[in-house]
Amino acid sequence: MTALTRARPGPYLAPALLAVVLTVYGPLLAVAVLSLFDFNLTTRPPEWVGMANYAEIFASPDAARALWNTLGYLVAILPLSVVAPALAAIAVWRLGGRLVGFYRTVFFLPVLIPPAVGAVMWEWILNPVLGITDEPLRLLGFEPVNWLSDGAGAFAAVTVVSGWKVFGLSFILFTAGLTTIDADVIAAARLDRAGEWQLLRHIVLPLLRPVTTVVLFATVVFAGPWTFGVIDVLTQGGPAGATSNVYYLLYQYGFGFFDGGPAAALSVLITVGFGAIVALQLRATR
Repeated sequence: MTALTRARPGPYLAPALLAVVLTVYGPLLAVAVLSLFDFNLTTRPPEWVGMANYAEIFASPDAARALWNTLGYLVAILPLSVVAPALAAIAVWRLGGRLVGFYRTVFFLPVLIPPAVGAVMWEWILNPVLGITDEPLRLLGFEPVNWLSDGAGAFAAVTVVSGWKVFGLSFILFTAGLTTIDADVIAAARLDRAGEWQLLRHIVLPLLRPVTTVVLFATVVFAGPWTFGVIDVLTQGGPAGATSNVYYLLYQYGFGFFDGGPAAALSVLITVGFGAIVALQLRATR
């Protein structure tokens, strides 16, 4: 760094700051302003309504249900995005041998499949006539279940498909974290007669804490967007809103009903809500 850049850093920061303002803060401000108007995205001109759009969102039973579903997806996906990938990565790491690369490829493959394609594939798998999920029920003498027409079944299906999509990414992150563990530490613990459980509890899991924090952070922030594509293909938010979340409700407001005011208000609420969650997470991980 030269004396000139130390004395005048502003000109060098200006392009990056301008890009951030134009692509992040500018659109956020525009949406915040639009949330105070009632307008149709096709014909009706904007009309000032103040906080009426926010009042409509808070009074809407659809918004309340979508919020609870969003939180439900978050809780339900955590085992599939954090616990199961961590255990699988540890198992493959302990297994070693030539098949490690094969397991990594198999687990990571769903990440490469586009969400819409994966959802269509699962739609066929869950089909009560042609799918394979009901075959065990038929063998036991039970009637097939139409998973996507039942509220609880559809919610579980969206959760499983979304978790299936993100499992591989978390698995790779945990695998990368395990490669940083010094083999000498494991060898020293074994010399002290540490068992597998003691190795896992006192060495492996503590050393994986940074990776676990990253995966947990990503799950909290992105669980909603992860489920959006699956919801759109499998259930379209149904039956009766049982699988909708705040992101899909936002999509319906904006591009289903073309009601721009509530869509903008919901966008602001989502940004503020998840911004607060991210701030709390960052503070907790300091």
